[in-house]
Amino acid sequence: MTALQLNSELFRELNIIVTDEGMMEKAIIALRRITKPRVKESKTKAIDKNGVVELPESFKRLRGMGHFTQEDIDNDERLAYILSK
Repeated sequence: MTALQLNSELFRELNIIVTDEGMMEKAIIALRRITKPRVKESKTKAIDKNGVVELPESFKRLRGMGHFTQEDIDNDERLAYILSK
């Protein structure tokens, strides 16, 4: 399934239990249990041998996507404004 399909399916299932407070509490507890390991993982910071905090993988994947040449900046006044801040 694609992410969009999974998202739709999740909300379809939540719509079924939204009227039952007990079922909603159980769903919230289950979701917290599922997400807890990821939250703990993101809170632990990897420090390299020089004592520098390592970037998370999600940041590493974005690295290099914001490269602009001076010509790009000169041709786009919005970009020039943002980068001058």
